[in-house]
Amino acid sequence: MNSTFLGQVRPAVAALLALTILTGVLYPLCVTVVAQAAFPRQANGSVIVSHGRVVGSDLVGQPFGDAAYFWPRPSGTTPPFNGAASSGSNLGPTNPALV
Repeated sequence: MNSTFLGQVRPAVAALLALTILTGVLYPLCVTVVAQAAFPRQANGSVIVSHGRVVGSDLVGQPFGDAAYFWPRPSGTTPPFNGAASSGSNLGPTNPALV
């Protein structure tokens, strides 16, 4: 191999490995540790548990009635903002049940 080629490839590979470890392992690990220490409930998704079973999250699908908040997209589910009722169907576009 040409020594010029190796002289260019080695630093590039070393930089790739160093940045992969830094930005792909160390930084996410540090952010996770800080989040778990400072905000354990939010970092774990603010789960709602009912009868020992996870049924949702406090942070997803919140109805905001005050004008100070950004208004989310209107909810077409019953009750409003029910994530379990918002799944898709296998009905085709010409199915009369979709009208």
